[in-house]
Amino acid sequence: MPETRHARPQSRSTFYPPRNIALLVGGACVLIVCAAIRFTDGVPPADAKPPAAAATDGSKTSMPPTNPLAAQVNGQKITRVELGRECLKRHGEQVLEAVISRKLIELECRQHGISITAEEVQQEIENIAGRFGLPVDQWMMLLRNERNISAEQYSEEIVWPMLALRRLAASQLAVSEAEIQKEIESQFGPQVQVRMIVIDQRQKADQVRTAAITNPDEFARLAAKHSTDINSASAGGLVQPIRRHMGDPEIERTAFALRPGQISPIIPVGEQYVLLKCEDLLPARQPGKAQLQQLRTAIVDNIRDRKLRQAGTELFAQLKKNARVENVLNHPQKSQQQPGVAATLNGHPVTMAELQNACIARHGKQVLENMINRALLQTEMAKARLQVTQQELNQEVIRAAIDAGFTHPDGTADLEKWIQTITQENEITQDTYLTNMVWPTVALKKLVGKVTVSDEEIQKGFEANYGPRVRCRAIIVDNLRRAQEAWNLARRDPRIENFAELAAQYSVDAASRSIGGVVPPIQRHGGQPALEREAFALQPGELSGVIQVADKFVILLCEEITKPVVVELAEVRDLLYQDLLEKKHRLAMAQHFEKLLAAARITNFLDPDASRTPSADTTGQAKSRPSAARG
Repeated sequence: MPETRHARPQSRSTFYPPRNIALLVGGACVLIVCAAIRFTDGVPPADAKPPAAAATDGSKTSMPPTNPLAAQVNGQKITRVELGRECLKRHGEQVLEAVISRKLIELECRQHGISITAEEVQQEIENIAGRFGLPVDQWMMLLRNERNISAEQYSEEIVWPMLALRRLAASQLAVSEAEIQKEIESQFGPQVQVRMIVIDQRQKADQVRTAAITNPDEFARLAAKHSTDINSASAGGLVQPIRRHMGDPEIERTAFALRPGQISPIIPVGEQYVLLKCEDLLPARQPGKAQLQQLRTAIVDNIRDRKLRQAGTELFAQLKKNARVENVLNHPQKSQQQPGVAATLNGHPVTMAELQNACIARHGKQVLENMINRALLQTEMAKARLQVTQQELNQEVIRAAIDAGFTHPDGTADLEKWIQTITQENEITQDTYLTNMVWPTVALKKLVGKVTVSDEEIQKGFEANYGPRVRCRAIIVDNLRRAQEAWNLARRDPRIENFAELAAQYSVDAASRSIGGVVPPIQRHGGQPALEREAFALQPGELSGVIQVADKFVILLCEEITKPVVVELAEVRDLLYQDLLEKKHRLAMAQHFEKLLAAARITNFLDPDASRTPSADTTGQAKSRPSAARG
């Protein structure tokens, strides 16, 4: 995805959730997403209506919002009506489909006399939290901090539809004893420890198998040299023990037919060819009686959830196929005939109020943050008596397109392709792109004013981009003792193969660990002076000392020092100047906006944790309540 080359006042960090949480929340969402379901507030009363958010502290459930204000920015008011209008403008069409999808489930529940109570939702939340060994309040805090899901969203958008579809598809969710035993065998039955080689070409696979049969002890080396599966290749082909009923049936059948030391036949898997070498046969483990009982309960839940995803998706597809939907939102004539109605589903209205509440519930925080940021910039622009012209907006779009590589053969910006790409990948309209991304960039550039680039900076940029680089492998460790231990083992045997195994064993960096410690070549002036100094002092085959970089400890093994690119500074000076100018502009813009925030008084009624008061000191650091989900 091309980088969005515009400054954006808001900043968000990417979160990679713990795998178990991602699987549970993601698993529930798969069902909902597959059904194109997103949820809303304020649905007309029905037997099956979803409960209000289950309070995690035992207090009363939340009431619909009554505050007419969404935020105040230095005394300037942003009303909930304005926020709703902006949310509808940007997300109304997408959310309407989601609201209709939810209505389908509610109407089906009503038709079958199914009622899901708040108590049932709360009990299910407690059950889910219990699977992770957490109290409900900690589970909800985890969801908010790590998935940005509120208690209300979790109750209404994930748990309620899961329970509703479970009841609707109850006849398809029965779990047999045979299915339970199959799962138990997967977890506690015998396993086969193997090494694996994955190859893309049959002829090459035959050659590698011949070499492995001739000398089975060389299998690990052959895996490191030939396997296309980089995760296992870096460990000499070693993979997690193979269990029954967990993966490709042919691989399982072949693995369990092997004896220690044996090499398997070639196993075609898709367009690849797999070789296995049996290292050991691991016997079955017999769980204790209490453990087995707990295990059975968890297994039943897991099997039922898997069936629910499939059955729920199929059920919803049938409901959608039979539904009669009339879209009023996007038809002006119909909107005049049915004021206040966004759509009808099987004759039941979906009101504009419902849709607006749904848009705010789902996108309100992000849209409000953009509105707050824009209000700050507009105020500052007015103080400075500055304006953003249409020509300046056009020039910024052209610059961004060229910067991202969207150009015609003659070097001019391919605006059509750029606009199409940036709007599709960010799921926004062209108007939103111009309003939320381009306008703030131009405004901040004008507020920042002129930025200069020195000859020294250009020289450093030249050395960084065109000078020599150190191609090396790295072991990255989070404590000194283990770093010294890994360094001592690498010093005893400085071969690349040994270093790769040590990286797989010791490194805490998952990306480089899986490929034997390979890291991007180190350049000069890249922002890590201590690391760069050590790297450029090495010769090929030489091992560094233990280098402390922030809170990590790094060991380098130099493989090669690349040659500088043959180019004169004068040839690329303009290119370097423009690149450095843009980078310095972005940095200055970010710093300027932080100063605006530091001086701002913001009351955010939708997300109180994002409220802030002006800093009392001159450091430019605003006082604000800590928030894990600001934007």
